[in-house]
Amino acid sequence: MDAPDSTDYAVWWLRIALGDLLTAAAILGDPALPPRETAELAQQAAEKALKAAIALDGTEPPRTHDLILLAQRVPDGVRITDLAVDLVALSAAFPGARYPDPLEPPYEHSEVLRLHEAAEAILRAVTTHFQAQGVDIAALEPR
Repeated sequence: MDAPDSTDYAVWWLRIALGDLLTAAAILGDPALPPRETAELAQQAAEKALKAAIALDGTEPPRTHDLILLAQRVPDGVRITDLAVDLVALSAAFPGARYPDPLEPPYEHSEVLRLHEAAEAILRAVTTHFQAQGVDIAALEPR
């Protein structure tokens, strides 16, 4: 099987990232749903967006949930270092939400809101980079 075109592969990652972010927002907007799910999906959206940027550059994204490592590998045009986001907290949201510790306090709404906003900022930076590279994302449907 042939490897996918780097643009198509990158768009595939970005679509999944957008879907995760939209799902996180839906959960965040429903007070009956546990906020920890938003934390996990915010991290996943950021992770997949960073992998999209790496793939757009023609590189296979590493298999990791570590947003700091991924942010170090994105092309300079993505400008992740300019964002006021806490990549450490956002990275920790995946294992923290997926495998909650009974001795740790649960995620609070304000905490997951910050994580969601951080993921949104990362997706905006990646989307801006895609547009600067000539990728038409106007009709991009989340997956």
